[in-house]
Amino acid sequence: MKKKKKISMKDISKELGISITTISFIINKKAENKISKEVIKKVEDYIEKVGYKPNSSAQSLRTGKSKTIVFMAEDISDPFFSAIAKQMEEIAFNNGYKIIYCSTENKKERAIELLNLFKDRQVDAFIITPPEGFEDELKRLIYEEHQMVMVFDRYFDSFKHNYVVLENYKGAEEATRSLYSSGKRKIAFIGIESNLSPLVQRLEGYKNTMNSYQLQEYSLLIKFDQIKTLEGQKAIKNFLAQNPEIDAILFATNNLAISGLRVIKSKGLKIPEDIAIISFDDRDIFELFTPPISVIAQPVPELANELIKGTLQLMKTKETREVFYQKVLKGKLINRKSN
Repeated sequence: MKKKKKISMKDISKELGISITTISFIINKKAENKISKEVIKKVEDYIEKVGYKPNSSAQSLRTGKSKTIVFMAEDISDPFFSAIAKQMEEIAFNNGYKIIYCSTENKKERAIELLNLFKDRQVDAFIITPPEGFEDELKRLIYEEHQMVMVFDRYFDSFKHNYVVLENYKGAEEATRSLYSSGKRKIAFIGIESNLSPLVQRLEGYKNTMNSYQLQEYSLLIKFDQIKTLEGQKAIKNFLAQNPEIDAILFATNNLAISGLRVIKSKGLKIPEDIAIISFDDRDIFELFTPPISVIAQPVPELANELIKGTLQLMKTKETREVFYQKVLKGKLINRKSN
């Protein structure tokens, strides 16, 4: 069977008797106020009729746009980041953009390698959850290389940049107050050893709230690469053994909470009678757990909408470098039966 010939702009020009330049303007959406509506309609109707598809590589060279956004998540397999990615994909697609996903695994070297790869592909924008120690690279990317960057989930105080984040401090404060209101007084915080803003703010929110009640703090910080490991579970187990009076825990992330729940189950502790639990970031498993786990849930649809809306807006006004898109969204405390 003979392969059907792909239609080119030259073919359309010959068929309609219209110059290739005019057709190019219409295909690349640059015809407004330059070409008559009648000619635009004639070309668009013909393109639809024959099913013409422009060559994406050639179109990128002509327009300087690939219509592609890269989402560099900490871990795209994490339910939180994958939920954000799914929501963003639909919004971006409806605006004529595609999204490429990748994971940094919170590793600076991996993030740099991925950046270099996608910069060579001339993507239009980056949405990045920066890994540990990435501050200088991010600043260079924005101010020296003039890349369009939206920072997600965390931010830096040392320089101005675009970001969409959760109100982490108040979330931790609200969770700690909720545990206190349920009668718990030996409230612990289990977080990650990190200088990243959300993790620092969650710890500060817990500490300041405990101080306001004049209560003793109990905190354990685990290394990022130990969160899902037996080593991480062992650290939690030792922490509880050293502090048997603990009657409540605020977990800084859902993965920490899952490791903690494994330990609590192995120790035969009852939730919430022996130990109450609240975790940051919801997961389906938390609703199915017995009893269901209370959480500070992030507003996934709103976060995804702000990320794409802000990125598209900034791409249209990229000449104005003094204007920054900065949004802080409030989390929602969902009290189930674990506190």
